[in-house]
Amino acid sequence: MKRYQVYLDPRKIETLDEAAEITPFTRSKLIQEAVDAASGRIGNLLSVYITPKKRSYSALDKMTNLVKGGKKKTRSSTNADEIYYR
Repeated sequence: MKRYQVYLDPRKIETLDEAAEITPFTRSKLIQEAVDAASGRIGNLLSVYITPKKRSYSALDKMTNLVKGGKKKTRSSTNADEIYYR
């Protein structure tokens, strides 16, 4: 974990201090939890705007042409039968 400095309004600090007295959490822990929750929500919002990266497919997927629903027919099951029934 890395340390950062943030500036907070004195009223917010009073609220955090009151919460720290009532709960077993410290002011620092309350701030950490609030930032974690906010960053999670921001991440969800960003996922709408960021396009996913292209996936890289395994060699097996490429060989059997299953990835993009290609029209090329494969004989995977026939080949497997030939291998196992020798």
